[in-house]
Amino acid sequence: MNFDFSEEQLILRDLCHKIAADFPEEYWAGIEDEHRFPREFWNVCAEQGLLGISLPEEYGGSGMGMLDLCIASEALGEAGACEGSMIFVGGPVFGGCAVMSGGSEEQKREYLPKLIGGELWSGAFTEPDAGSNVSQIRLEAKRDGDVYRINGQKVYISNVANADRIVVLARTSPYDPNNRTAGVSLLIGDLPSDRIEARPFKKMGSRFMDTNAVFFDNFEVPAENLLGGEGGAWRALYGVLNPERFVIAAGCVGTGNYLIKKAVEFAGERSVWGKPIGTHQGLQFPLAEARVQLEVARLKVFEAAWLYDQGKECGVQSAHAKYAASHAALFAADRAIQTLGGAGYIAESGVERHYRNLRLNRIAPVTDEMTLNYIAQHDLGMPRSY
Repeated sequence: MNFDFSEEQLILRDLCHKIAADFPEEYWAGIEDEHRFPREFWNVCAEQGLLGISLPEEYGGSGMGMLDLCIASEALGEAGACEGSMIFVGGPVFGGCAVMSGGSEEQKREYLPKLIGGELWSGAFTEPDAGSNVSQIRLEAKRDGDVYRINGQKVYISNVANADRIVVLARTSPYDPNNRTAGVSLLIGDLPSDRIEARPFKKMGSRFMDTNAVFFDNFEVPAENLLGGEGGAWRALYGVLNPERFVIAAGCVGTGNYLIKKAVEFAGERSVWGKPIGTHQGLQFPLAEARVQLEVARLKVFEAAWLYDQGKECGVQSAHAKYAASHAALFAADRAIQTLGGAGYIAESGVERHYRNLRLNRIAPVTDEMTLNYIAQHDLGMPRSY
């Protein structure tokens, strides 16, 4: 087992650090205040080839892997572009992984070069009554000649206002209790559309992307835009869900380490009783503990991504990575606030914003509770509990 980065990976990490340096805290604070998508950052990522890291060269990508995408996501976060590391799922995962897993050769040639060039993708999976029970979705896609007409509602769907494409999980045949995964399909639609109404929520954090209740009213998708054929959503979906977890987890690790760095710098400069507060073990120990948690999470992130790249099962490792990284990063953010004291609580510090953003990862893309359910069943061999 080799823990060294290759020369290519080191170059990629350095590139991400340089990109992040051009988007300082003031930029991201302004993005939050304006509640807008960081288009300038996204365009630079496209220009520098970051959106195609894990996609084959024949479609314009770099021909690297998911491990390399995680290295990039982590590097952006640890250099301060923490929000940037989190929006990575908008193209390479929701779009790239879905098309690579379930798409035909024609679909790959149609969509991947445009995605690599900067198209943003949204994923419409969650519904009000289904939640994590994806087999219970009700959104319908009915075949009408050469198109599917989609009607129904999704909820907590991000980037609808800014995306160029939307991947929609829909029911194309009635629910069969004897075959829960049958009759569910993935379709690629174009945005914007006057047949989709997106009602944005006010949120605690992650204000760099819109999150919406979405209503589909005879939204037309060409039949040729089915991924994996009718009723064939699960193969493509599994190709998305695991990368979504460990790429986000990589961003959490990077963000957590960025916050520890800020806390250590503050503790080295802040002097109250004649010496820096960082000399006190009461501040040192929690930050050291946060680092340990992040380093352990990082190993699980890299393991999950490596297994994915090898074509091996990585569901349990992805669950470990997602749970460990989301908790470790939030703990690091909490300890950074505690180290900065009152300064950490105010917006100018840049720390409290990250705390609010990171809190989402214990809920999405899957809740802590469902993650532990999965680990108990698939790792510990315990009975299915849900």
